Amino acid sequence: MTNTITEITRRNLMDELLLMPFSIEGRTDFIVFLKRVWPLNKMSSTDSRFKDAEGDIWQHMIRNSDWEIDFLYLEYLDVLNIPDPIFVEFLEQILHPIIRADRDEQEVCLEIIDKHIARDGYKMQEVDQMSGYPVYGAVNIKNGPKGNIKNLIFSADGYKPEIVITDSLENSIEIIKNGEFCLVYDRPIPSSGLMWNDLVNWWAVREDESDLKKAERSLFLRLRKSLDSEPERLLFNVYFKQFYKEDRIFPALIPQVYLHYAPYTMKQLKGKARINRQRMDFLMLLPASIRVVLEVDGKQHYSVGEKSSPKLYSEMVSEDRKLKLKGYEVYRFGGYELSVESGEETMVEFFEQMKSSYICVPKASPGNKTISIK
Repeated sequence: MTNTITEITRRNLMDELLLMPFSIEGRTDFIVFLKRVWPLNKMSSTDSRFKDAEGDIWQHMIRNSDWEIDFLYLEYLDVLNIPDPIFVEFLEQILHPIIRADRDEQEVCLEIIDKHIARDGYKMQEVDQMSGYPVYGAVNIKNGPKGNIKNLIFSADGYKPEIVITDSLENSIEIIKNGEFCLVYDRPIPSSGLMWNDLVNWWAVREDESDLKKAERSLFLRLRKSLDSEPERLLFNVYFKQFYKEDRIFPALIPQVYLHYAPYTMKQLKGKARINRQRMDFLMLLPASIRVVLEVDGKQHYSVGEKSSPKLYSEMVSEDRKLKLKGYEVYRFGGYELSVESGEETMVEFFEQMKSSYICVPKASPGNKTISIK
């Protein structure tokens, strides 16, 4: 995926940040700041004396001070070319109150960052508070989704839920029927996206389970139970094989997500049917408000019985357009392509490409191989 925050914007922004009368890393230790964005101890060293990038940076930025700060960021950490989510995380950390408790400094940084990233359709928005200090997250104001997800209803393993508005001013909803068959994630979605560890911790509290490994296992089985077909189960299994990490810090793949963030009452519907697509097969909530939808299409999506239906197909692509205009990235897979012998290979290839497009770990320096999530 091509970066939407361009090299020109990044270069101009970095030039101004590096000219500030105070440091980018604020009040924190230099290496501690960098490790909040880059996994330095997993990135290859360019110096045979050190085992990783942390050793490189300590040697050349702290012990000897023979690297210029612009070389570190522009060349070694390659901020002009790293994927948007990593660059956005870098900007968010510059503004984070743990890094920068001085309100005046935070305001200066915010003004500089917003001025430049606005050219590419982004802005920094307050998404949380910490001890009274604002915490900022980047949002895409040009193509990204509008507003925050308030109601995440997913993984129904029985009858579909019936949902109504209880407060139209606050978009409060209530599941009035079949709520026992679905899950409702009732915590705020952080600017860093919804990670698997977020979901596991929520599930552990919900189930009153103190052993996180047991909670994780039961959550995985509960989510898998909601899947309708073997192709969907294949996609789900391959995802975890490709992305799973022991620290659980990888994006959650959320199955069977209902599209009722702003549901309609029967009166508002005026006799019309509800939205054509009432749920997504899979949803991923990534940093910078990136929302990725994965759909697995059986023949019911485009045919009636054994006969193809142009009407069903048109309805499907029409709903895709609506999702895309709201800022969702939509990827479709034919049920057939996942049911044949090469189905697993298809999903492995897709998820490998997805790592480098959306959530890959940046390279240590030009020429080094990108470290992928395993």
